[in-house]
Amino acid sequence: MLVLLMGVGFVACKKDKKDDKPKDIIPVVLDFRGPQDVAASGLEFLEYKVAYRAGSKYKFWAVGWPADITVPDTNYPNRVMVRWHQASVDTAAWLVCIETSSTGHESQPDSLRVILRKFCPWSLQDFAGIWKGEEFGDSDTTLSLVIEVDTLHSGNVLRVKAARHPNDSGGIYEPPFLKKVFDAWGERFVEGQGNEGDVLLYVNLLRGKIIIENDYQGMTLPGRNHYWTGGEGTWCGCTDSLRICYELYWSTDFSKPNKTCTVLLKKEVE
Repeated sequence: MLVLLMGVGFVACKKDKKDDKPKDIIPVVLDFRGPQDVAASGLEFLEYKVAYRAGSKYKFWAVGWPADITVPDTNYPNRVMVRWHQASVDTAAWLVCIETSSTGHESQPDSLRVILRKFCPWSLQDFAGIWKGEEFGDSDTTLSLVIEVDTLHSGNVLRVKAARHPNDSGGIYEPPFLKKVFDAWGERFVEGQGNEGDVLLYVNLLRGKIIIENDYQGMTLPGRNHYWTGGEGTWCGCTDSLRICYELYWSTDFSKPNKTCTVLLKKEVE
C-alpha cells in the first residue's frame, strides 16, 4: 500500500509541471510587404507592414535614402506609413524592421528593398506649353503639339489639343496622336462633338502616372465616324518628358483597341 501511495504522489508532482510558464520564442520578422518600386516625390506616404505578434513592439528605419516614418495606429505597431524623400536620380533604399517580443527578446533585422525612381514634382500648370517628339506603332511620325490645363473637368486633367487642319468635307481638327492614320483616311474631327479631337490626360501629380480614360473623342467627316480614347503613361519632371501608350477605339467595346501607338515627348524650353 505504501508503494502505491508513493506512486500516486509522484504522478501528481509531474502534473504540476504544466503550470510552468513556457519559454519565450525568439521572434522572427515575417511577411514584410509594401510598395517596392515608387516615384521618389517626397510627397506621398505609403503603407508598409510585417506580420503582427500580440504584445510585440516593432522598430522601422530607412537605410540608403532618407524617409519620414510614422505609426498611424499604436494598436497596430507592425504597420507604418513611409514618405521617401525626393530624388532627382534613380536610386534604391532598404526599409528595415526589428521585432521585440513581450518578454524583451529581439529578432534579427529584416529588410525590404525599394527602388526609388527619380521624380521632380510639378504643378499642373508646369505641363502647359509646346511638346515635341515621336510616335511609334500604327502611326510612325514626328510630333509637335500643344498641351493645356483642362478647365472643363475637375481634378488634375490636361488637354492635348487637336490641330486646326480643315478638310473639304467639313472636318476641322487633326487629332494629336495617330495623326498619320487620320491623314491617310482624310478624316478630321468636327466641332461640337465630344472632345473635338482633343485627348484628355488624367495626371497623378504624386506618382508620375497618367491615365487616358475612354472618353468620347468625337465624330469625324467624311463618313460620320465616331472615336474613343484610351491608354496610360508616365511623366518625369526631372527630364521634362512624357511617355504615353495610346489607344484608339471606334466602338464602345473597350476590350481591345483598334489602333495603338507609343508616344515619346519632351517639353520645349520657353
